Amino acid sequence: MLYWITLPIALIALVIFIATLLKHWKEIRLLDPDSIKEERVRQKREEIIQQRFDRMKSGAVAPLRTMWQHVSVAGKKSFHGAYLKLIRLDRFYKQAKAPFASVAPSVKDKLRSLLDEARSLARDQKWADAERRYLEILGMDDRNLDAYKGLAAIYLKQKLYPQARETFEFLMRTKKADASCYAGMAEIYEAEKDLPKAEEMLRKALDLQPRLAQRYVELAQFFLNHDDAQDAWPLLKQAVELEPKSGKYLELTLDTAIQLGNREEARRLYDKFRLVSEDRPKLQVYKEKIEEIQGA
Repeated sequence: MLYWITLPIALIALVIFIATLLKHWKEIRLLDPDSIKEERVRQKREEIIQQRFDRMKSGAVAPLRTMWQHVSVAGKKSFHGAYLKLIRLDRFYKQAKAPFASVAPSVKDKLRSLLDEARSLARDQKWADAERRYLEILGMDDRNLDAYKGLAAIYLKQKLYPQARETFEFLMRTKKADASCYAGMAEIYEAEKDLPKAEEMLRKALDLQPRLAQRYVELAQFFLNHDDAQDAWPLLKQAVELEPKSGKYLELTLDTAIQLGNREEARRLYDKFRLVSEDRPKLQVYKEKIEEIQGA
């Protein structure tokens, strides 16, 4: 069965081959084996000539390429040197244009210097000069909180309560008040005999700085000023715990313990106080007071 299928296909392929051969018979007759050989030789000769030409071109160009590389490197170095010279000239021009710009103090440095000067004048109780410095600072920076607080402090020292109140209230309205502002307002209220308001301000100061012994002492001193040693006592104990080596706080707490008639606490505080105090007559007075409590 397979034989009868492939036989017609083979006959058709043979017919196509014969027809193609007859169609191109003239070209086939012109083919010459010698001419084919010559063509191959010619192509090989041209290939050798091309390779020789490429080597010659490469040898001629190599010196030029090397020279170009040297020129390029030298050019880059020259450009870089010129660029650096331009930078130096520009820097020199700027320094010549403003020779003292580098040493002139900045506004921030000027403010810091004025603030230090104002504080030094205030410590020396040169109130008018200190006030002028603080006002000069506010003229340069109307948001400088240290200057406002410094002004309020020197007004308070001079008992210029209206001016101090105005400054403290300004800080509180602008939400810039700190513990010292509330303590200052407490002093003003106490001077005006508004004791509830004074206590409120002192407690606000304490809430803002619960780790600062000074705030406990301020509130305790307020109670002592108004014959309330009992309320002052726990505040003074807390202050001594925060600053156990403070002779000032130890002495005030010792006085309060003696006032309250607390022998054990007075003795304990005396032992601590005599380690930080060299005032022998004062120590003798305290010792006698404690002995009187013991004999009571």
